[in-house]
Amino acid sequence: MARNMDFEKKYDAGNAQPFDQKNEMFKRVRWDPELKKLGRAFYGLIEPKDKAGYRLEDISLRNAGWFLEMAYALGVVTSNYGLFSWEDKRQGMSLLPEDLKLDSSNPEYNTRIVKKAARLFEADMVGICKLDRRWIYAQGFELVKRCEYEIDIPHEYQYVINIAVSMDYDCYRYAPTFSSGGSTGLGYSKMAFTTGLLAQFLRQLGYKAIPSGNDTAMSVPYAIQAGLGELGRNGFLLTPKLGPRVRLCKIFTDLPLVCDEPIEFGATEFCDVCEKCAKHCPAQAIPYGPRTSAPVNISNSGNALKWYIDAEKCFKFWAKNGCECGNCIRVCAFNKPDGKLHDISRWFIERTPQLDPLFIKADDIFGYGKQADLAEFWYT
Repeated sequence: MARNMDFEKKYDAGNAQPFDQKNEMFKRVRWDPELKKLGRAFYGLIEPKDKAGYRLEDISLRNAGWFLEMAYALGVVTSNYGLFSWEDKRQGMSLLPEDLKLDSSNPEYNTRIVKKAARLFEADMVGICKLDRRWIYAQGFELVKRCEYEIDIPHEYQYVINIAVSMDYDCYRYAPTFSSGGSTGLGYSKMAFTTGLLAQFLRQLGYKAIPSGNDTAMSVPYAIQAGLGELGRNGFLLTPKLGPRVRLCKIFTDLPLVCDEPIEFGATEFCDVCEKCAKHCPAQAIPYGPRTSAPVNISNSGNALKWYIDAEKCFKFWAKNGCECGNCIRVCAFNKPDGKLHDISRWFIERTPQLDPLFIKADDIFGYGKQADLAEFWYT
């Protein structure tokens, strides 16, 4: 069992302020004159190569994985669109009277049905927290039009339903290639699918729902507050069962719910001594050493105690590689398939941090995190 954790004590370095989304690295390359060349390299025309992981079939797999997100949600581009619409009221198969509303006087029951529905709609993890306005973007940024826009979430929205969807373990063994990118894209499409359906469920109950992927607000702080995991050295949420191999999405709602508690399961202590993601980062964008409260550049959200990723170095490798990386997910010691041996290891990591160096060595001995043979991808 993971332990409850004091979020402010563990992560807050004082005076955290809303982050301006235009400074997020994927947005910044669209307006920062010094980085526009990188943006054109990554977002522009990609030519297949005669190289495993970079051929036409690999790029096509990655593009197909992204299709639902890019055609019907656009959470990486803008907000309040398609499956991420804030007020879509289409009812589906059965028409209901407009005035119907679920009796909300039992928050425990409300939470039960929301979590049940979320799991039905393919959520691998779901947790609830209060809406903390520090994590809403100061302003949104529209990727294609390269313009900022206001984000106004009314005060009746008091709760955030946080969802994690998993990415394929075997597929990520081939990172950093277009082949593994198929799982990344599918993760984003699953985000749109799950939150879009769950938002409609809430509206059918008579309540408001704002579904969100990478738009509107930062996902990781809410997910931590909702008890889904801890922040890792690689900048990702580390979950107890799936490690960093998840994508995060969320729904803001006015339906009264019961909040979950933040948790600890030994991840921070493990990251303190592991550093595998830093060693295997091709861009050397992940820091070594202890956590700090000093951002690297404007693409970091500051005033928090954490490991700050150099997103400029990271994106330079992405642009050179032609697609996303994912090495830090592949090599993470928490990125494991299900199994009793791994469950036992997690039990010891949570309770006996002095043994962490032993588990790190064992991870290397058993070859976990090693890149799979790219030539075998389409034959396994």
